[in-house]
Amino acid sequence: MSKKSKQLQIDAADRYIPWLHESCTPHHAVAATVAVLTAAGFAERDFADDLPTTPGERLFVRHPDGKSLIALVIGERSPVATGYAIVGAHTDSPDLRLRLNPLHSAAGTTQLTTQFHGGLIRRSWLDRPLGLADTIYHVVRNKRGVPQFNPLTGQPLLTRQLLRVDEPIAIIPDLAIHLDREKNDKGAINPQTALNAVLATGADPNAMLKLLSDKAGASLDEADGFDLHLVPLQKPLRVGVDGSLVTGGRHDDLAMVWCGLDALVQSVAVDPAPLRTRVAAFFDAEETGSTTASGAASNFLRDVLLRVARRHPDTHGKDAEAAFAQTVVLSADMAHAQHPNFADLHDKHHAPLINQGIVVKSNTADRYATTGETTALLAGLCEAAQVPLQAFVMRQDLACGTTIGPLVAASLAARVVDLGCPMWAMHSTAETLGAHDLAAMASVMRTFFVGKA
Repeated sequence: MSKKSKQLQIDAADRYIPWLHESCTPHHAVAATVAVLTAAGFAERDFADDLPTTPGERLFVRHPDGKSLIALVIGERSPVATGYAIVGAHTDSPDLRLRLNPLHSAAGTTQLTTQFHGGLIRRSWLDRPLGLADTIYHVVRNKRGVPQFNPLTGQPLLTRQLLRVDEPIAIIPDLAIHLDREKNDKGAINPQTALNAVLATGADPNAMLKLLSDKAGASLDEADGFDLHLVPLQKPLRVGVDGSLVTGGRHDDLAMVWCGLDALVQSVAVDPAPLRTRVAAFFDAEETGSTTASGAASNFLRDVLLRVARRHPDTHGKDAEAAFAQTVVLSADMAHAQHPNFADLHDKHHAPLINQGIVVKSNTADRYATTGETTALLAGLCEAAQVPLQAFVMRQDLACGTTIGPLVAASLAARVVDLGCPMWAMHSTAETLGAHDLAAMASVMRTFFVGKA
């Protein structure tokens, strides 16, 4: 490997780490992505407005709930002729979120009661300093305290406030081994009883909520609604004596969001006037099945793509749906690397290694959308980008996860390949991926967008 190649890989990881730290919830991930896109000359367009289709136009559309985003670089030719080049990933990660009535008292403490999102590794949340982040909502009221309504929709007007308490305001203490002598042998963690966080000593929830509001800079006690997450405070770090690993929370799947974002921005620098339209689509709720208003199973992506195809000046009244016939989607989600301490949990012929190249994922039960054809397409991209390609197939005696890939394939009837970077400890609060793989994935995605080596 050349000295220049190593430097590019270091730069990729070092640019990814601060972005990941900012992206502590789906709302924050979208906000951090917006900052990068805006700096690169992309303009925000409202989902309810007409979308511009001038060739070379750079734009992004946030879903109204703020947790999903689609960015586009409009091509010179109509998508009906060229199809779309789409990279898709997801903004959510397994985590702990507050319940509707989050405060209660127990054993002389005030606790935050939690509910889990996705298949998190429960043990990884114990004994870690936790912050708080996401969004609160208030009904707009007049001076007399009367709720105000939107005259067009007839719905109450709301304000949305993004917040983050980036300091250790809570902890979920584990139980001492003296009180559970079998914890190392059995160690089951009941999420109903064992994952509630201690906010403070002192059993006065109202007083503690006031203190928390002061730290958050928001009136939490007056909120009419909220989406609030507990956030592990350990920042992402380069680790290993050679600095070749990155440990931190939410690599699954924010590493792939960052790679898609970086590739899209870099593709504009390489080729600002593309022939085909480039798309980066980042969805919420993959970890819980994607069946939400802004998940991959929604019509968010399809609606945006059809609107662009219909209005493109080169479409000339042709059926916009024809654009999907030539569309190719890279469904990017992290992959399981062979674990050095549990090597036999992989099929020995499909055991990708960290920092040895990106991974194509296949499953004949269609848990992934990869086909023989799209495997070949990805192989060509990797060859052009000079990136090694590894294969992952789940052992046949273990259950296989899934991705947004099958959902997008079904929605668009497009060709899709599932790929990812190999990682350890998926769904932990401290996952690990390879710095070299991060740069490799961004390079492959950039090659895909540009359409040439």
